[in-house]
Amino acid sequence: MKYKLIALDMDDTLLTSEKTVSQKNREMIQRALNKGIKVVLCSGRTHNAVIGFAKALGIAGPDQYMITNGGAIIENMDGKIVFQKMMSNQFYRGFVQFVKDNNLHYNVVDQSGNTYSSSNEWLDKYTIMQAFENDNGLYLKEPDQLPADFEIVKAIINGNQKELDKISDLVHQKFDQNYFVVRTGIGFLEIFPKDVNKGAALKVLAEKLHFTLSEVMAMGDRDNDIHMLKIAGKGVAMGNALSEVKSNSDDVTADNNHSGVGLAIEKFAL
Repeated sequence: MKYKLIALDMDDTLLTSEKTVSQKNREMIQRALNKGIKVVLCSGRTHNAVIGFAKALGIAGPDQYMITNGGAIIENMDGKIVFQKMMSNQFYRGFVQFVKDNNLHYNVVDQSGNTYSSSNEWLDKYTIMQAFENDNGLYLKEPDQLPADFEIVKAIINGNQKELDKISDLVHQKFDQNYFVVRTGIGFLEIFPKDVNKGAALKVLAEKLHFTLSEVMAMGDRDNDIHMLKIAGKGVAMGNALSEVKSNSDDVTADNNHSGVGLAIEKFAL
């Protein structure tokens, strides 16, 4: 068996634009699982926003895994966390102050997938989308209203493409030295611990399973997928992927609305 693990980004990769999984993708994932290949959903989403898709695809049990929060948490499908990396309360407070100083909208996510924000006027639609996706509620709290040891898995600056383009350089200047800053989708500029990304998490999981990276295939479409596409034995970009993602991949498959994941699994793994 050439590939023992297939890592799949979700949004605009596994999922169609309507946030569904095509029949072709389902069938090929099931064939891979039946062949003994581990299929790992590897997403910037939180636990609650991934687990339902995993179960529907038949990815279950203590010997199957998922990577969430952009690589900050690795857990098995029984909910046991095998790796996690958090950001401190000091960072959280500094981040909120930076957001307020620059009149930005934000949310942060804790280990349990709860979403937190604060606003004196109105909540950005992307913050509401994040909370809805996390399916754990949205808490409007100032840092002083939370415990002194409150930690987060990621921080997100929200806005439309023009707004994020305008602020992006400043965010990188402020946080790049000690954190990993990346655009994960329309409306989301996310900050993670320095060494947290999907590629690093995939490497940790492969080592735990005693797989070499040459036995891993990964698929994705955006900046936050590049690390895992580069380290995997086979990195496959979606047809709808950003040009930089394609240039850092070994192959390009069809787009997310035409079962690119299923076609790539069939071609390279089965």
